[in-house]
Amino acid sequence: MVRPPVGERTVLTADVDSAEPSAGRALAAPSAPDASEVVELALADLGMIPDEAPATDDEADPEVEVLGATERSLGAAVEDEPEAASTTETPTTTTTSTTTTAAPTTTTTTTTATPTTTTEPEVVVPIDDEAPDTGGVLISPRGIVLPVVGRSSNGWRAMTPCGNEVTTDAGDRVVSVDFVIDPGHGGSETGAVSPGGTLESDLNLRIAEIVEWYLDRAGYSVLLTRTSDIRMPLRSRAEIANAMQPRAFISIHHNGGATRRQSTPGTEMFVDGGNPEAKRLGGILFEELTNRLSAFDAEWVGTVHNGVSTRLNDNGDDLYGIHRFTPGVPSVITEAGYLSNASEAALFTDNDVQWAHGRAIADGLVRWATSADAGSGYLADFVDPTSSGTGGFQGCVDPAL
Repeated sequence: MVRPPVGERTVLTADVDSAEPSAGRALAAPSAPDASEVVELALADLGMIPDEAPATDDEADPEVEVLGATERSLGAAVEDEPEAASTTETPTTTTTSTTTTAAPTTTTTTTTATPTTTTEPEVVVPIDDEAPDTGGVLISPRGIVLPVVGRSSNGWRAMTPCGNEVTTDAGDRVVSVDFVIDPGHGGSETGAVSPGGTLESDLNLRIAEIVEWYLDRAGYSVLLTRTSDIRMPLRSRAEIANAMQPRAFISIHHNGGATRRQSTPGTEMFVDGGNPEAKRLGGILFEELTNRLSAFDAEWVGTVHNGVSTRLNDNGDDLYGIHRFTPGVPSVITEAGYLSNASEAALFTDNDVQWAHGRAIADGLVRWATSADAGSGYLADFVDPTSSGTGGFQGCVDPAL
């Protein structure tokens, strides 16, 4: 399958023999596992990956069965990324004042190489085809995801990452996916930084693309809110989820600040307290992630919030905009561990650990979607209105589209 244009995104080619994309932009991380190790990882657990190696693009069946539903087409293939000289006319931008206050982003954290997947969103609608005037997103020639707000005589009207409106006839319209995966932070808002200088925003993107890679091979369509190092306020991330109405919306983070030693990973899941399915998903993800991370040696740290909970503001509302701005979409914020802890930072920048991390989230999503498992690790809701001061539109500068 051919992905929508991805601009400057690091593209990792899937190696059918090793069942893992080849490494692209490298972080301070070991080389990828050898073929036998990766095949064992890719074929393990839940029957999520087929017994045989993933099919090449030429062999792939354009129709897949998802969650036992009837087979459905993944839609028309989109074009490969155009050369810079062949891109369409630069879209005009109408600046609109955005007064939304976004809730603080959760946690700090890490960076590393980002695998690219071959996942293709479920339904891609060419610009000139008949389609609803609103809903879905437009993926620009540079890979920027823009929620569609309407149609004009010149193309689509869409929302930029910084909350401005553009009109453009360039890009691909995507109207439906199973999961939206959000790599937290990005651009000038790096999140946590490890003692060695690893940025959380980079690490979050690396893990998100590994999750996408696994879900694609399990037959699920996925959209990432960002595929490069750009700033994206919380409201814009939420609007992508609202436009797509996926089965679930996952925001990937790594934490910072804790110093209390403990024998197990300090993994935290923050869930939409008003959505029972979000809570159940959080409990399943907590189990999957802590089980996989516990297989590695580290001097773990944590807090009393190690588990699954809902963080509230003084008014009793969900503190996090990822939840508050996406009513009706089950949403979970994952905090795998503490990038600020040197021992964990060394672990999280390890290639094997990154693949285990991404696999845990993908397995958790599949398990949630295909079972009635209750999950575990549930804690009482708590009030903590402390804001990080990031995640809003103030000072936001849109990337080139």
